[in-house]
Amino acid sequence: MDNIWEFFEDLDEMVYVSDVQTYELVFMNRHLRHALGYTSHSDYVGQPCYAVLQGRSSPCDFCTNQNLEVGKFLSWTHKNPVLGKRFLVKDGSFFHNGRQYRMEIAIDVDADVVCRTPYYYARSETILNECLQQIFSSATPEGSIHNMLSYLGTTFSCDRAYIFEQQDEFVVKNTYEWCAENVSPQKAVLQSVPLSAIDWWMPPFEKNEVIVIDQLEEIRAKHPEAYAILKPQDITSLAAGPIKVDGQVIGFLGVDNPDEQMMSLVTPLLNVIGYFTTSLLKRRDLLRRLHELSYYDQMTGALNRNALVERYGTLNAQSIGVLNCDITGLKRINDAQDHEAGDRLICRCYNLIRDTLRDCMIFRSGGDEFTVVYSNCPEDVFHDHVSALQNQLRNHQLSLSIGYVWSDQQPLSLEKLIIQASQAMCENKRAYYEKNRALPGVERRQQSPDPSAPTFRSDGPFQDFLNIAYCDTEALFQSIAQDNASSYFYFGDMQRDIFYISDNMRDDFGFQDNVVPGLLKLWAKRISTPEFQDLFWQDISGMLREKRTLHDLSYRVRDIHGNNQWIRCYGMLKWDQEKTTPLFFSGRVTHQDVSFVIDPISNLPREHTAYRHLAEQTTNGEKSLVIGFSLNGITEVNSTKGRSYGDRLLKKVADSLMENLSWKMHFYRLEGMRCMAIVHPIVFQSETKESLVEQLRSIIRDCYESMGISIQNTCSFGLMEYPCHDFTPEDLVDNLISLIRVARQEVKDQYVEYSAQSIQQIKQMSNMALALCQDVTHGMQHFRIVIQPVVAAGDGTAIGGEVLLRWTFEGRDVSPGIFIPILEKENMIHLAGRWVFEQAACTCARLHAYDPAFYLTFNVSLLQLSDSGFLPFMRDVLEKYQLAGSSLVAELTESCLDEQPKKLEEFVAECQKMGLYIALDDFGSGYSSLRMLLQYPSSIIKLDKSLVQEVTESDEKMNFIRSIVYACHQFGKAVCMEGVEDADQNSIILDTGCDMIQGYYYYRPMEVHDVYQLVSESHQNIE
Repeated sequence: MDNIWEFFEDLDEMVYVSDVQTYELVFMNRHLRHALGYTSHSDYVGQPCYAVLQGRSSPCDFCTNQNLEVGKFLSWTHKNPVLGKRFLVKDGSFFHNGRQYRMEIAIDVDADVVCRTPYYYARSETILNECLQQIFSSATPEGSIHNMLSYLGTTFSCDRAYIFEQQDEFVVKNTYEWCAENVSPQKAVLQSVPLSAIDWWMPPFEKNEVIVIDQLEEIRAKHPEAYAILKPQDITSLAAGPIKVDGQVIGFLGVDNPDEQMMSLVTPLLNVIGYFTTSLLKRRDLLRRLHELSYYDQMTGALNRNALVERYGTLNAQSIGVLNCDITGLKRINDAQDHEAGDRLICRCYNLIRDTLRDCMIFRSGGDEFTVVYSNCPEDVFHDHVSALQNQLRNHQLSLSIGYVWSDQQPLSLEKLIIQASQAMCENKRAYYEKNRALPGVERRQQSPDPSAPTFRSDGPFQDFLNIAYCDTEALFQSIAQDNASSYFYFGDMQRDIFYISDNMRDDFGFQDNVVPGLLKLWAKRISTPEFQDLFWQDISGMLREKRTLHDLSYRVRDIHGNNQWIRCYGMLKWDQEKTTPLFFSGRVTHQDVSFVIDPISNLPREHTAYRHLAEQTTNGEKSLVIGFSLNGITEVNSTKGRSYGDRLLKKVADSLMENLSWKMHFYRLEGMRCMAIVHPIVFQSETKESLVEQLRSIIRDCYESMGISIQNTCSFGLMEYPCHDFTPEDLVDNLISLIRVARQEVKDQYVEYSAQSIQQIKQMSNMALALCQDVTHGMQHFRIVIQPVVAAGDGTAIGGEVLLRWTFEGRDVSPGIFIPILEKENMIHLAGRWVFEQAACTCARLHAYDPAFYLTFNVSLLQLSDSGFLPFMRDVLEKYQLAGSSLVAELTESCLDEQPKKLEEFVAECQKMGLYIALDDFGSGYSSLRMLLQYPSSIIKLDKSLVQEVTESDEKMNFIRSIVYACHQFGKAVCMEGVEDADQNSIILDTGCDMIQGYYYYRPMEVHDVYQLVSESHQNIE
């Protein structure tokens, strides 16, 4: 040993010296050697300091070597894991014989000693300086944040160090965390923490004060919601300080379970560091926004084309699967409705793709196109995903052309695979356009030269014939157009803009002569609506821009008498050899054929034929009633029984209406599953609106029942008298469709009639539907769950609860009967159902902090059974929250059991594997209850509230309920009685022998924070 170390040998403090470059120990004084059990220097010299002093296999992540300066000391506090004691440490550096050494002096002190010495204050300053070094140590804000949290967690021997940020006025989110070794991360389960749980933190935060909880059990009774959230994280103590922007609290920085002796250092430090954290978060947000604008589609949230292009090239993957999806008919939607409707369609398609396909990247690669990329996905699994998407598209009646390719041939080029998938997709899309050429607004894109497409040839057989034979062009044209009531003909010179039209086109559309300069502009003026005029010019401009030769559009035009009629316009455009100049344009205009007038499924006339009827009626001075109605539940019918079954129902309804009521009213089919009836004026004068609607409803209801379809509200009605104001027939139909939408929500009303109030409802529903879709796509904003407790029949103690979904629009709760059908229609019910399940699992796990036996039930709808990703999602959520499946109960209605038996069997079997229980809801409300009781496994039977009302009527019905309860008990099933609302009902129900009760007499649906309070108080009473 060199004499240089002799000065430290007999000091009371522990001292060691190590080589800065190699970490090798060169000296330990007697005090330290004795504490570690070394008898001589040879036992440790040359060994790594981190191994001997810290018991680690690699250099310490908190090592201060890089911060050491000759002549200066770093002071800090550290709990040594080998000795199990806390030390006040001073680090220094010096050079000897050309090498740099580290010297550390450690003082073994308790908290009182630390606080009585200047070292306490020196250490506080040192920690702050070192923490600030970590904050500015990384080039990225995220890197700096992670370094800072790691330093805080290590320095104060915490289990976790973290940042929470406020998402809105109701929720905070854990955005960053550091965890000590062997501590489970909590960030994933803290993504939506209700602000109400920690609202008592806010006043101190606003005063720049730090929240300190020395013992978690101290808040058990006073703050039950916070306790329920913190307890599952194994927290015994914590400290949290505010993060503020412009004086407003936007989040907090905290640590869990810090060393007790360090708590006095933690609190002032968190306050100061919060200021610098604000700067990091601001810089992060700016970078994220720039990234979002560059790589994410702002409407759907999908990755955009920039993000896709960045991934071009050779990929480091074993296999790649590419799926291209193109929305067919988007232009038709934009033209026939508006661009907002088109945007909603794009979002619906993206949501369906996202909800159906898992473990993939989804790009919006064009205006109406999405590209899905799978990496390292087995070929059979990839094809299963494609099949699942195709099935979902059929179920939800969305038209997407799909092309896909999978490859494991190295090297893999994403760009080439996308081209192959696009080629397959284009073939499917071409087939769609060929099938739907007659539809107004359907784009006819010329994706690639089509050898079979008709083209003009200067050396064709017709030109050859003209070269050798006499031909009277005038006679030829007249012979084609003569006495032709269904077609008109035209041709013209595109450069001189002069055309020749047939006699009947001249006469029927009011042209002055057969020779018409500027025909295209004059013809556009005769097109009925500005929307169709735009459609016409878009196609003409597209032909000229894309060098196309074919023109084919369907739209409405107005003849010389003012009548609007549907026509189909064909045309061919001849170009010069370089295809730079359009030369000649000719074609024909035809009235739409019978298939356009008559709906092929229902055999009812289509809506445009009703326009003539209404116009004639107005001309004759007659006033009539127009009834619009929709067939409800068709989405469920199509998804459970197939589209053909839904078509059969529509045909049966149409035939029955025609057979029974055709002498009273004319029927027409509108869009979707909507129809319209124009009542004869004489009938309108002699029968009431209520009577006419009831006749329609009765016939439709009988059709549903005859086909075995059980639905409570089979149809919805909207009524208008015509003429009405200055409405055209088209205006009437548009308003009628809107009234039907309102009627579907106002199920308590027999029908909805046109009025100022109904118009306001229409506007509100339109705004509501748009807001609902936006809220779902933005992480279920303005949604929340409430819980209606279920009590034990014996003592009225809350033992469980039913989870119910709520949505707030314009500051008020909207009835689930209104927003749930919109979610179903917009294909968002799957996303909402998954969110509800996760909220149920999260809440149940937290309630177990008070009562480990407390359970929650959640409802499963028909549409959720068809969600192929729901079961895997459930498994992931249970794992995420470390929750036993037995804590949750899936409630199925009788309609679920009867309509989708195969999917139900799969769902129940998988639930049993996860440990979940099954409850049969609304038992006794349908005709098949007893069969369901025997056929399907369920642990809980929830008797329908209608039975509660009946049980109080007579002893006979009381005995009937008792027999049901007895039968359920014989099959080993618990019984819950729903709908108990008053003391008399409760007294009688208790006498039936049921196990559980749910109803307003005990509890109405409660906000989650109130449920925490309830369970907390119940648990205190038990204790």
